[in-house]
Amino acid sequence: MVTGPDFFGYTRLLRDIENLRESAGLDNMALVLLRLKGVDEVNKTLGYTAGDEVLSAVAGRIAGVAREQDCLTRLGGDLFALLIRNPLHEGHAILGAKKAVQVITEPVAIGANRARLRASAGIAFLAPGAATTAEEFLRQGELAVKEAAAGNDDYLVYRPALDTVQQTPQALWAEVDDALHQGEFEIHYQPKLELRTGRLIGAEALARWRHPVKGLLSPAQFMPVIEETDSVRTLLWYVLNTGLRQASAWQTHCPGFKIAVNASPLSLADTDLVALLADATKIWHFPADQLILEITETALMRSPKASTGRLHQLRELGVHVSIDDFGTGYSSLAYLKVLPADELKIDKSFVLPITHSATDRRLVESIIQLGHAVGLEVVAEGIEDEATAQTLVAMQCDIGQGYHLGRPLDAAAFEARWLSGDGSSAIAATA
Repeated sequence: MVTGPDFFGYTRLLRDIENLRESAGLDNMALVLLRLKGVDEVNKTLGYTAGDEVLSAVAGRIAGVAREQDCLTRLGGDLFALLIRNPLHEGHAILGAKKAVQVITEPVAIGANRARLRASAGIAFLAPGAATTAEEFLRQGELAVKEAAAGNDDYLVYRPALDTVQQTPQALWAEVDDALHQGEFEIHYQPKLELRTGRLIGAEALARWRHPVKGLLSPAQFMPVIEETDSVRTLLWYVLNTGLRQASAWQTHCPGFKIAVNASPLSLADTDLVALLADATKIWHFPADQLILEITETALMRSPKASTGRLHQLRELGVHVSIDDFGTGYSSLAYLKVLPADELKIDKSFVLPITHSATDRRLVESIIQLGHAVGLEVVAEGIEDEATAQTLVAMQCDIGQGYHLGRPLDAAAFEARWLSGDGSSAIAATA
């Protein structure tokens, strides 16, 4: 049974839950909340009418994976609720959530265009020993989908640990700082591929927090709190040492392997940054010209004169510089022309729509041409399907990153996936 947005979604859902409990004597249900991502992009590029068509098509697909006795309700513009009656076990609800997320991500044809959404699912249970009221049931589902969406996870099952009271930024900062010193952080590596040949040229080192209660947390869940504190320096030192140690070991069999590390605005302003990088490369016997420091366009524009000076120092050391999230800041063409950088990285918000938006496609092509005109290699991030990858190849984009090409993996999994056997054939030739 599907109810649409004409109903008062939350009220309707709560009433459905209570009716099932009272009239059917049902005390065993699973709630799957589905948070859609990309609706605003569709509205922006194709219009609101197209956005409504996409949502209608997605609702039909979700209903298609539900059983006749289950209930699907649209709670808001980007949130759907799938109420599963009498799930056989937890795995039954998880399977339903995974199927729903899968069908949501399949492209939707809108005239001559294609739209593609993404989704995360939160799962809660109404059963003896779990939630006891409809309101509590819904609240637990909301907590689970919020955490799943924040971590870009396909799904997350509610656990009591999610009830932890929201921490203040000060308290979270202290917890992150403790975690850094207690060894709760780890590095995952996302491959960077030469788009024309598909060959691996290196990886980006990404910090992950293995929280003892909340599980694996992405930078989006802790960086906003610490990026302007001293803890960010500790994190950079950890990422550098761990990433360079690992990349140095990989270079033994795969010469030319490059490692990219992110630097925060505070790190860029640190007068000891160059010395920090010099020490790290020496400690791990890693060639400085194989290290890429990714600095956001916004960070560079905080103090353009000082930033340019720092980048010149990095270039003298041999470290390569990548302008990250390009297109989201306010750098001028004149500044880009004189900036001592080596790589320009197009923000994924521009890359994601290029297969169905002519405007975004022209914009990305212009950025690639601009980067090449000033002598920069161009990287596109956020490549989530083959059509996007092929479009970027046709635009002569140099390097790609994204889930379609390869998800971030821990060191052991990355090595098994990308560097097994000889491995050297996977590495693109370097100048």
